[in-house]
Amino acid sequence: MNYVPTSKIVYIGKEFCLEFYQRRDGAAPAERWLESQKIKVQQKFAALFVWIGDHGTLFNEMKFKHLTGSDQIFEFKVDDGRVLCFFFAGGRLILTHGFQKKRDKTPTGEIRRAESIKADFIRREKT
Repeated sequence: MNYVPTSKIVYIGKEFCLEFYQRRDGAAPAERWLESQKIKVQQKFAALFVWIGDHGTLFNEMKFKHLTGSDQIFEFKVDDGRVLCFFFAGGRLILTHGFQKKRDKTPTGEIRRAESIKADFIRREKT
């Protein structure tokens, strides 16, 4: 079986390197979802990625926050779009996937999906 990297670099900042999680088949769910969004939404997410990459913090919970009750999963927020992520050793921020939020609360299924991706990423990084 051919080696497939666990991630693809999105942005290298002064504080964090942002990366798309990459499945074993080479697909990057967050990248695929972002590419399906309108250019304005893509630009807003890109600005948030650059900000956190360069500054290391984003205290505006209207743009970025920890998802309570999760295994250290965070979400970037632009309009009704969300990109979930987690922090990893070495100053890495891994973007798991994106989705359109339809209710006030982030769906448990989306959080579980991000946690599953995180577990796969960690397992593959160890090998």
